[in-house]
Amino acid sequence: MGEIEQKLIELQNEYAQLALKNWFTSSLFTWDWWFLVLGFIVPWIIFFILLDSKRALQIWCFGLIVMVITSFADDLGSEMGAWVYPIKLVPFGLLAYPFDFTIIPVTFMLIYQYCSKWRTYIIFLFFTAFIFSFIGEPLSVSLGFVTYVKWRYVCSFAFYIVTGLVSRLFIEKISL
Repeated sequence: MGEIEQKLIELQNEYAQLALKNWFTSSLFTWDWWFLVLGFIVPWIIFFILLDSKRALQIWCFGLIVMVITSFADDLGSEMGAWVYPIKLVPFGLLAYPFDFTIIPVTFMLIYQYCSKWRTYIIFLFFTAFIFSFIGEPLSVSLGFVTYVKWRYVCSFAFYIVTGLVSRLFIEKISL
Protein backbone atom coordinates (compact mmCIF):
# COMPACT_ATOMS: atom_id res chain seq x y z
CA MET A 1 0.00 0.00 0.00
CA GLY A 2 1.33 3.40 -0.98
CA GLU A 3 1.81 6.44 1.18
CA ILE A 4 -1.21 8.24 -0.27
CA GLU A 5 -3.53 5.26 0.27
CA GLN A 6 -2.29 4.93 3.87
CA LYS A 7 -2.93 8.62 4.51
CA LEU A 8 -6.45 8.32 3.02
CA ILE A 9 -7.24 5.39 5.31
CA GLU A 10 -6.00 7.34 8.34
CA LEU A 11 -8.09 10.38 7.35
CA GLN A 12 -11.18 8.20 6.76
CA ASN A 13 -10.78 6.63 10.20
CA GLU A 14 -10.34 10.04 11.80
CA TYR A 15 -13.38 11.36 9.92
CA ALA A 16 -15.48 8.38 11.05
CA GLN A 17 -14.56 8.98 14.69
CA LEU A 18 -15.28 12.72 14.43
CA ALA A 19 -18.58 12.12 12.60
CA LEU A 20 -19.76 9.69 15.25
CA LYS A 21 -18.74 12.02 18.08
CA ASN A 22 -20.43 14.96 16.35
CA TRP A 23 -23.60 12.95 15.79
CA PHE A 24 -23.83 11.93 19.45
CA THR A 25 -23.12 15.44 20.72
CA SER A 26 -24.84 17.64 18.13
CA SER A 27 -27.56 15.67 16.32
CA LEU A 28 -28.99 12.71 18.18
CA PHE A 29 -32.23 13.48 20.06
CA THR A 30 -32.20 17.22 19.25
CA TRP A 31 -35.38 18.84 17.99
CA ASP A 32 -33.88 18.91 14.50
CA TRP A 33 -33.12 15.20 14.67
CA TRP A 34 -36.69 14.40 15.77
CA PHE A 35 -37.96 16.51 12.87
CA LEU A 36 -35.85 14.35 10.51
CA VAL A 37 -37.28 11.20 12.12
CA LEU A 38 -40.83 12.46 11.50
CA GLY A 39 -39.86 13.51 7.97
CA PHE A 40 -38.68 9.96 7.39
CA ILE A 41 -41.77 8.20 8.81
CA VAL A 42 -44.87 10.37 8.24
CA PRO A 43 -44.72 10.53 4.41
CA TRP A 44 -44.55 6.72 4.25
CA ILE A 45 -47.66 6.44 6.42
CA ILE A 46 -49.49 8.80 4.07
CA PHE A 47 -48.17 6.88 1.06
CA PHE A 48 -49.38 3.50 2.33
CA ILE A 49 -52.82 4.95 3.01
CA LEU A 50 -53.06 6.40 -0.52
CA LEU A 51 -51.26 3.67 -2.50
CA ASP A 52 -53.23 2.17 -5.38
CA SER A 53 -52.70 -1.52 -4.63
CA LYS A 54 -53.57 -2.52 -8.21
CA ARG A 55 -50.57 -0.58 -9.52
CA ALA A 56 -48.33 -1.02 -6.47
CA LEU A 57 -45.51 -2.86 -8.23
CA GLN A 58 -45.25 -0.28 -11.00
CA ILE A 59 -45.43 2.62 -8.53
CA TRP A 60 -42.78 1.01 -6.29
CA CYS A 61 -40.47 0.45 -9.26
CA PHE A 62 -40.88 4.09 -10.23
CA GLY A 63 -40.11 5.15 -6.65
CA LEU A 64 -37.03 2.96 -6.47
CA ILE A 65 -35.66 4.61 -9.60
CA VAL A 66 -36.25 8.02 -8.03
CA MET A 67 -34.50 6.87 -4.83
CA VAL A 68 -31.47 5.58 -6.72
CA ILE A 69 -31.13 8.81 -8.69
CA THR A 70 -31.61 11.14 -5.73
CA SER A 71 -29.38 9.20 -3.33
CA PHE A 72 -26.59 8.89 -5.93
CA ALA A 73 -26.80 12.59 -6.82
CA ASP A 74 -26.95 13.59 -3.15
CA ASP A 75 -23.92 11.48 -2.28
CA LEU A 76 -22.01 12.82 -5.30
CA GLY A 77 -22.86 16.44 -4.50
CA SER A 78 -21.82 15.99 -0.90
CA GLU A 79 -18.55 14.29 -1.87
CA MET A 80 -17.80 17.15 -4.27
CA GLY A 81 -18.43 19.73 -1.54
CA ALA A 82 -21.57 21.26 -3.04
CA TRP A 83 -23.45 20.92 0.26
CA VAL A 84 -23.12 19.69 3.84
CA TYR A 85 -25.67 18.19 6.22
CA PRO A 86 -25.00 19.54 9.74
CA ILE A 87 -27.80 17.46 11.27
CA LYS A 88 -28.02 13.82 10.22
CA LEU A 89 -30.52 11.09 10.94
CA VAL A 90 -27.67 8.57 11.20
CA PRO A 91 -23.96 9.31 11.52
CA PHE A 92 -22.73 7.41 8.46
CA GLY A 93 -23.81 6.42 4.99
CA LEU A 94 -26.03 8.31 2.65
CA LEU A 95 -26.58 11.67 4.17
CA ALA A 96 -30.14 12.78 3.63
CA TYR A 97 -32.34 9.76 4.34
CA PRO A 98 -35.56 11.73 4.95
CA PHE A 99 -35.18 13.59 1.67
CA ASP A 100 -33.63 10.94 -0.61
CA PHE A 101 -35.59 7.95 0.69
CA THR A 102 -38.86 9.50 1.78
CA ILE A 103 -39.96 13.04 0.91
CA ILE A 104 -38.80 13.13 -2.71
CA PRO A 105 -39.71 9.56 -3.77
CA VAL A 106 -43.03 9.49 -1.91
CA THR A 107 -44.09 12.79 -3.47
CA PHE A 108 -42.97 11.66 -6.93
CA MET A 109 -44.72 8.28 -6.52
CA LEU A 110 -47.98 9.99 -5.60
CA ILE A 111 -47.68 12.27 -8.62
CA TYR A 112 -46.97 9.24 -10.78
CA GLN A 113 -49.94 7.38 -9.31
CA TYR A 114 -52.46 10.20 -9.74
CA CYS A 115 -51.23 11.72 -13.01
CA SER A 116 -51.62 9.02 -15.64
CA LYS A 117 -51.51 11.45 -18.57
CA TRP A 118 -48.16 12.99 -19.50
CA ARG A 119 -49.52 16.53 -19.63
CA THR A 120 -50.90 16.38 -16.08
CA TYR A 121 -47.77 14.61 -14.86
CA ILE A 122 -45.50 17.32 -16.28
CA ILE A 123 -47.60 20.10 -14.77
CA PHE A 124 -47.49 18.52 -11.31
CA LEU A 125 -43.81 17.67 -11.73
CA PHE A 126 -42.96 21.31 -12.51
CA PHE A 127 -45.11 22.53 -9.63
CA THR A 128 -43.44 20.07 -7.22
CA ALA A 129 -39.95 20.91 -8.50
CA PHE A 130 -40.72 24.59 -7.92
CA ILE A 131 -42.00 23.98 -4.38
CA PHE A 132 -39.05 21.72 -3.46
CA SER A 133 -36.42 24.00 -5.02
CA PHE A 134 -37.59 27.49 -4.17
CA ILE A 135 -39.53 26.94 -0.94
CA GLY A 136 -38.49 23.63 0.64
CA GLU A 137 -34.74 23.90 0.07
CA PRO A 138 -34.42 27.54 1.22
CA LEU A 139 -36.44 26.57 4.30
CA SER A 140 -34.13 23.60 4.92
CA VAL A 141 -31.12 25.92 4.59
CA SER A 142 -32.59 28.51 6.96
CA LEU A 143 -33.46 25.80 9.52
CA GLY A 144 -29.91 24.43 9.31
CA PHE A 145 -30.70 21.00 7.86
CA VAL A 146 -28.40 21.63 4.91
CA THR A 147 -25.69 24.15 4.07
CA TYR A 148 -25.18 24.93 0.40
CA VAL A 149 -21.57 25.65 -0.45
CA LYS A 150 -21.50 25.40 -4.26
CA TRP A 151 -25.13 24.87 -5.20
CA ARG A 152 -28.01 26.96 -6.49
CA TYR A 153 -31.73 26.35 -6.19
CA VAL A 154 -32.27 26.56 -9.93
CA CYS A 155 -29.99 23.52 -10.32
CA SER A 156 -32.27 21.61 -7.94
CA PHE A 157 -35.27 22.67 -10.00
CA ALA A 158 -33.71 21.18 -13.14
CA PHE A 159 -32.62 18.07 -11.22
CA TYR A 160 -36.13 17.33 -9.95
CA ILE A 161 -37.62 17.72 -13.42
CA VAL A 162 -35.01 15.51 -15.08
CA THR A 163 -35.36 12.90 -12.33
CA GLY A 164 -39.14 12.78 -12.72
CA LEU A 165 -39.00 12.61 -16.51
CA VAL A 166 -36.24 9.98 -16.69
CA SER A 167 -37.94 7.81 -14.06
CA ARG A 168 -41.29 7.86 -15.83
CA LEU A 169 -39.75 7.27 -19.25
CA PHE A 170 -37.82 4.30 -17.89
CA ILE A 171 -40.90 2.74 -16.29
CA GLU A 172 -42.92 3.24 -19.47
CA LYS A 173 -40.21 1.57 -21.57
CA ILE A 174 -39.95 -1.51 -19.34
CA SER A 175 -43.72 -1.76 -18.89
CA LEU A 176 -44.49 -2.27 -22.58
